[in-house]
Amino acid sequence: MTKILSPLITEDIDNFRYVRLTEPFGFESDVLKKHGFYPRVYIPVGFVMDYESVPVVRGTNKRGGAAHDYLCRTDSIPVVTKAQAAEVYREIMKHCYTLTDRSWRQKVRDCLRAWIKWAVVRIAWGYWHKHKVSASYEEMIS
Repeated sequence: MTKILSPLITEDIDNFRYVRLTEPFGFESDVLKKHGFYPRVYIPVGFVMDYESVPVVRGTNKRGGAAHDYLCRTDSIPVVTKAQAAEVYREIMKHCYTLTDRSWRQKVRDCLRAWIKWAVVRIAWGYWHKHKVSASYEEMIS
């Protein structure tokens, strides 16, 4: 079962475009388990990320964005494919959206938004396996 194991606690680096984890962030993923990986992942303190890079919907699911950013690094544990990272992202978005008490219209909108964001990260170019987990802010922006 998908679970968020700890709160996502960050500090701003540059007006909330990039943030740094100040506490470890953990999640459990059915997707990772399905692909033969250990399902629990903990992202370490100091991890620099941009939550979600998808314009328009940027930052609407910060926990999913954090998990995806982490899994896109060269030395994440586990190292996964781009498709698997996108699948975990979608899984966490769906999990977070089901926890909220919203109208059916809002849930439909959230489901559509999750599908669009998943499609974008699945096909988009970018920094896939370009940086290490320990990459600094300066490395991320260069």
